[in-house]
Formats: sequence, structure tokens, C-alpha cells
Amino acid sequence: MPYDVIAEASMMPETAVAFIKKNVGQVWTPEHLIPLRDEVRENHGAKLGAVFDVLSNRFDRNANWFGAFQAAAEMAVIVEVGGNALPAKDRAIPRNLWEHLLVRRLN
Repeated sequence: MPYDVIAEASMMPETAVAFIKKNVGQVWTPEHLIPLRDEVRENHGAKLGAVFDVLSNRFDRNANWFGAFQAAAEMAVIVEVGGNALPAKDRAIPRNLWEHLLVRRLN
């Protein structure tokens, strides 16, 4: 399934902030995906920066919880870049937090 993380970030609900504050302490990239994370940072910085910009326009980038949004966004971009080349489990795990934040708009 193709993802458009920039579009998803633009729809990130305000209620996601409460979810982050209540449920997220730290976000880690799974160890075996670190090489792909590094590739995203090095070769897809424009895409990652665009997602961060959208989130910065929606939320207070100086808030202590904003880093969790950035980490979740980075993992979502990892999945977008890796696409179907990633095994299903490796697509699901990094998207998990991002999906939880997006679903807050439904609750």
C-alpha cells in the first residue's frame, strides 16, 4: 500500500498531542532498520524535511513532546521509501505509532 506521509501529516489531528503526552516516552528505530533510516536521512532529507515542516505548522515545534512526532514521521517515511521491498512486519512496526496518531482524528 503506498503512503503519502506529507498528506497524512497535514491531516494529523490535534487529539494526537494528548495521545503523545499520555502514551509515548521515547521512540526508537528497530535496530535492523537503522541502515534504511540512515539512507532516508541522507538521500530523502527533502521529503523528511517537508513532513517535519507540515507538523511544525500544525503543532508547537518547541514543545517537549514534538520530537515524538518527528520520530514517528521519520519511521513513516522509512516505510514510504522502503515500500514493498520491506517485509510486511518491517512495514507495520515503524508505521505503528504514526497510525495510532492518525487514528486519533476518529476518536
